[in-house]
Amino acid sequence: MLSAVSAAGRQKGALKELRHYFITGVATLLPLSVTVFIFWFIIVRLGNLFHPVFRMHPWLARHVPDWGATLSGFVLFLVLVLLTGWIASGLIGKLTLGWLDKILKRVPFVKSIYSSARQLTDAVFVDRSSLRKTIIAEYPRAGMFAVGFLTNDERVTLADGRKALLVFFPTTPNPTSGWLAVIPETEVVETSLTIEDGLKLIVSGGVIKPADMGFFIRPKA
Repeated sequence: MLSAVSAAGRQKGALKELRHYFITGVATLLPLSVTVFIFWFIIVRLGNLFHPVFRMHPWLARHVPDWGATLSGFVLFLVLVLLTGWIASGLIGKLTLGWLDKILKRVPFVKSIYSSARQLTDAVFVDRSSLRKTIIAEYPRAGMFAVGFLTNDERVTLADGRKALLVFFPTTPNPTSGWLAVIPETEVVETSLTIEDGLKLIVSGGVIKPADMGFFIRPKA
């Protein structure tokens, strides 16, 4: 009887140890797998944009394998982006882009999409200062708190005389989309989190966060 109990205990301990090893293995491999998959997905998708170009040339089509064409296409895409940035930084590029910008803003239907995309791109990649502060507010309803960013230092006067702030709440994990809310100033709680830390918190879905978030919330005066 005692031997049977002892054997059952050892079996239970072994199963518990295997479970620990399995969870540890998943926790170790999952971040690496996700990272590799994302990089692979980006390289394949962007590299395949120029895949037909390499297949149009007979010599390249015969001697360059598919993976080589994809990798070369990805490198070509990076070179194209860098070349575009270099041209856009010069005087001629700025004049050309300014001229193209005016044309696109006058084309029906296109102007609304282009203008919104242009403003969002400038705010996120070019002019990071457009995000003023990282804040916390009850949104989208009372009792539910969300992390957002002040997009303007100016106050908006509501019909009842209260002052309100413009707050942008990005979505997770894509911070380029979200909601703009007009929230009374007294209901906005400022934090000492930097814009970069706030974006990391949102993009990671809360996985990457300060050790003690409460420490970064500034009490109201």
